[in-house]
Amino acid sequence: MSIGILNLTTQLQPNITHFKKNGWVKQDKRKLRLYKYFAKLEYAEIFWEPHKFSRLTNWGISFAKINIHPKHFDGFKLMKEYLFDLFPHHIDIDLNQFNISRIEIHSDIDNLPLDTVFARLWVMGFRRESVSFYKGNTIYIGSNPKIRIFNKTKQLMYRVSKGKELAKWERYILNNKKSITRFSIEIRNYGMNLQDIADDPKQLVSNFDRFKFYNFEDDENINRMGGFQLLMSKIRREHRKLFEKYKDKEIERLIKQNFNSSINQWFKKKKK
Repeated sequence: MSIGILNLTTQLQPNITHFKKNGWVKQDKRKLRLYKYFAKLEYAEIFWEPHKFSRLTNWGISFAKINIHPKHFDGFKLMKEYLFDLFPHHIDIDLNQFNISRIEIHSDIDNLPLDTVFARLWVMGFRRESVSFYKGNTIYIGSNPKIRIFNKTKQLMYRVSKGKELAKWERYILNNKKSITRFSIEIRNYGMNLQDIADDPKQLVSNFDRFKFYNFEDDENINRMGGFQLLMSKIRREHRKLFEKYKDKEIERLIKQNFNSSINQWFKKKKK
């Protein structure tokens, strides 16, 4: 699964009866939030009927917003069926009626230590001041798009310790004791609708062109100044063989290859 966050907007009227039957509905009576109504379901949150501003301003806002969680669905077709059921008369609904307001895509690599990634990483289009670290376990770059690189396995272990429910594929990672490094890109105001993505899911891979990696050991100027020796001193001894294995083009290739493999599988139509 290579899509983590999927936020959609539409002008369609949601199926309130379905929400009350399968979740719970809350009303904002004090106009504190953009939307008047909110529904919480097992795999989605829905907001509808803008009411915070003037009637004219509210009229220009999408009637409904849907935050759906693709990780809970084994394929795009199942997520599509779930999404359409959120609206009455869903037989007449098309994918192009759902605009993508936010999407998070990611690629996972097994057994790639974070210190190797940090040592080789540079990202196109971002200045140094836009890069930050969190507790030495996650690197953040930029805001839109927002890039994160982190140990997914440790994140899942933390969620389990807090009693959070995991998706089937997340349990598989923990059960098989896989060490996963995740490369995540979150984009707001994506400018496409669901039909655009369904027609050509491979177009998403171009977002990973931002990731570039550098072979410091091949730079004679750095070697002359002892930079490579200093760099290696920051990498744990047990990870040094992997540092030699995962060079610039290899990491870039794996990021795109693993994303394409996962996204193609998720969008693949089942043979009857």
